[in-house]
Amino acid sequence: MASDLVHGFEQPWTSANPALLDSTVTAFRVQGTGSLRLAAHAGATGVTAQLTPPAPLDLSGYDELRLWTYASRAADGTAAAPFLLELSYSDAADAPGEEHRWLIPVNRRRTWEQHRFGIAGDRRGRVTGFTLRVLTGVPFEIHLDELLAVRDDALLDVETALVQLLDGLPLPGVTALPVQPAAAGATTLVVGLHHALYPGNRITVDGTSARYAVTAATHDEVAGTTTLTVTPALATATGPGARLSVVAPVVVEEPPFTDVTAVDGLPDPVVLLTLTDQREEPERGWNIPQRDSFRVRGGLTVCSLRPPPRPVLAEYQLLPAARHRAHSLALRTEILRRVGVDTGLRVNGTVLPVQTLLPPPLDIRTRAVPAPVYLHVGTRVEQGARTEAPWVRQAQLRSGPLDTPWDPSGSAPPPTPGPEDQEGIVLRI
Repeated sequence: MASDLVHGFEQPWTSANPALLDSTVTAFRVQGTGSLRLAAHAGATGVTAQLTPPAPLDLSGYDELRLWTYASRAADGTAAAPFLLELSYSDAADAPGEEHRWLIPVNRRRTWEQHRFGIAGDRRGRVTGFTLRVLTGVPFEIHLDELLAVRDDALLDVETALVQLLDGLPLPGVTALPVQPAAAGATTLVVGLHHALYPGNRITVDGTSARYAVTAATHDEVAGTTTLTVTPALATATGPGARLSVVAPVVVEEPPFTDVTAVDGLPDPVVLLTLTDQREEPERGWNIPQRDSFRVRGGLTVCSLRPPPRPVLAEYQLLPAARHRAHSLALRTEILRRVGVDTGLRVNGTVLPVQTLLPPPLDIRTRAVPAPVYLHVGTRVEQGARTEAPWVRQAQLRSGPLDTPWDPSGSAPPPTPGPEDQEGIVLRI
């Protein structure tokens, strides 16, 4: 997935004045174990909370930041609801006076909202610190969670999220099996006699990220052991109390499709993932430009505008395959548990709609096997780059013939009509 978690807000940021700006972590969150709660008291204008990463962050591969907020007050930048908070960062290569600052809007109070900040035009190769600065003297409380660096790639992001969600599903009977100690570099592992272990299995030891392919399994009825030959060699030693688990990896297919009846070279068990269709879904669309990335340029508040994203539907086929029926059914059950209408699919911090579908009729299926699980995932494809424009706070529309006398109570004289003006229309901004 083209995103990276910059900060999960599970540790407090350092307040420059805790008496005016309280910085704590609470269990009220969008993801992870907590969110950052900032409580600004009267007179906190200009007070900051800061985060310094352990090492400079390279965000050059991403074009936007995303941040979740939940605030006690609305903040749309008007006189009645001024912006409450500003997010900024510093880069080690910044020139004197160079700034990377964005105003954080709050469209609805006491509602989790995700905000986007375009960084494509900003230096971001060695980010050394982040700052949140209070912009108003009015007391408020705000929670912040999941600061992400993102580069949108709609179909790849959906596919990556599916793989991350379903890869390594647990299997009954072959999870957390006691394994005898083995030295680093060993190519065999010995467990108690277990006939459900066989070549083609993919295993992990003690839940580590390293995976090993089982190339041979020898079952010794007399000794009561099963010896597994694995590749590659063990990266680390397995000590007393170590445990081994068989996992089902997700394999993404491309045509021509793999014949699951010939499992040479294919993990067993496995979940085969195939993109079967992608198309526009206009009923989820709208023709409203996107507006984000509020910032101050030369005393003027500007925002970034983009065309509305195109809603698209991605259809995927998930086919669990396993030698043992119990494992195959366990994989199907776990897929149905993890993906559905009520859960959606979390991609780049946003939950996308998901729906399971009926399989096609038997006579047109591409495989003579039990029906796969068919998923529809709704996503969006961006159609244009951000362009900056002044943030319009008020617009007045007046109509009438061009020779209509001007109302003297107006605050300014009418604009002089130009050749591009339509007769009878005057627009003031």
